[in-house]
Amino acid sequence: EAIMKLTSATVLPHSSAFSCFGCLSRFSVQKAFVMIARSLLPFLAFAVPSAAFGQSGVYGPVMAHPKAGDPAPDLAFTKTLSFPVSDSWSPSNLSGQLTVLAFFPDTTDNLQSVTLWNAEVDKFVAKPIEFVWITGESESTLKPWLQQHPIKGWVLYDPEGKTGNTYGMEMPANVIIGADGRIVGYFMGFPEIENLVQAIQEGRITTTRPSQAAFKAFNESKQVLVEAEAPRMPRAEDHKPSFAPSFTVHVSPSRGEERSNSSSGDFWALQGFTLKEAIELLYDFNPIRVQLPASLENDRHYDFSLLLPEQESQEQMKERISIGLQDYFQLNVRHENRLVDVYVLSLSSNGKLPPTKSPVHEGMGGETVSSVTFEPPSGRDEAIASTKPQPIDAIRGASADATADEFCHTLEFTLDRPVVNETNLKGEFEFRVEDSKGAENDFLERLRDQLGLVITPAQRNVETLVFEHR
Repeated sequence: EAIMKLTSATVLPHSSAFSCFGCLSRFSVQKAFVMIARSLLPFLAFAVPSAAFGQSGVYGPVMAHPKAGDPAPDLAFTKTLSFPVSDSWSPSNLSGQLTVLAFFPDTTDNLQSVTLWNAEVDKFVAKPIEFVWITGESESTLKPWLQQHPIKGWVLYDPEGKTGNTYGMEMPANVIIGADGRIVGYFMGFPEIENLVQAIQEGRITTTRPSQAAFKAFNESKQVLVEAEAPRMPRAEDHKPSFAPSFTVHVSPSRGEERSNSSSGDFWALQGFTLKEAIELLYDFNPIRVQLPASLENDRHYDFSLLLPEQESQEQMKERISIGLQDYFQLNVRHENRLVDVYVLSLSSNGKLPPTKSPVHEGMGGETVSSVTFEPPSGRDEAIASTKPQPIDAIRGASADATADEFCHTLEFTLDRPVVNETNLKGEFEFRVEDSKGAENDFLERLRDQLGLVITPAQRNVETLVFEHR
């Protein structure tokens, strides 16, 4: 069963930079991209037995469902691995000041998250806020790792996942608790904790998700959205079609605003996808390499559904939906090499090379997440509502553990031209250029200085997927 949902527990912060995230195609059965706030960086990786990914979730069968406004349950743990103060942890610590809980059953595979967490803790030194990191992986790997990478704040060891279960979690998330000892909400990501704390102090927290039509007003109000309850483990059956099984592909305009990509052995349902987004997923072509008739170059959203009388492979279902898409829109498709404007990725003359990828545990069935952070051309609401291609000088940062071809594939998803790999690099590398977050965007310079790579405009013959009316 492979599921990728585009609607998840998020914090929508008041911020000026945005990211495009996507699982690299070689690591996942399905791939999906969505324009979302930078606060989601990074997607956490965690490793648990495969049986945990059923109805019960990571922390076992969920028996309680505390929500925003409820008293925060006590924390259950077997030992304290880090003490920010000389006192021991007690239930009274959950009141009298704000408390941030981070649940990471797998800590050693999340160094980037630890680094971000420590940076947030440093911002609140000598201020009334507690930071608590809750983990549960084997001590044999955890303790040596913590000696090399200390985690600031409290680090509590809960190998049985009792606290996560008490907080109603089917999958790990973060929780913020108010000074009154009650849950404020659940959220993902660390870089926006400071903004979240300020919003709590100023009464700008909400658990009511705005509609797409109301997003601009929501943005102008500077409210910050958190989830009222713990994120639920996505289930394929949540979006299983209700019509009778057949080999017919059902395509229809979307009626709501929900976006999802759900599948199992006998069905696949794409909900709220634009035509280009569906083509990108089904044909594994970035939208910038797809040519549609002018009449279909729009932002209309569709639902693509297939419910079979018997199980088939993902590739077989993908082929059926591809044909159904062509039939619905009355299109023919062909591959064509075209001379177009591109960005060429090549090695610089400074002799530097990107570091090779470290052999670390992938987690989550082997999926890896890449990101591109860029500065939108105008307001934030426009950046979230649109996936229009960006120029190369809009990129502020990028991160991917991948081959050079995959890195180019990730970059070009956000860009206004294809990206062609001419590095001749073989193998997998750590392509990481962090967002400088400064007033001046010098991404290309940092790419050259840190990784020995340059990106230059040029023209090349590029394979293009051309759709034409029948």
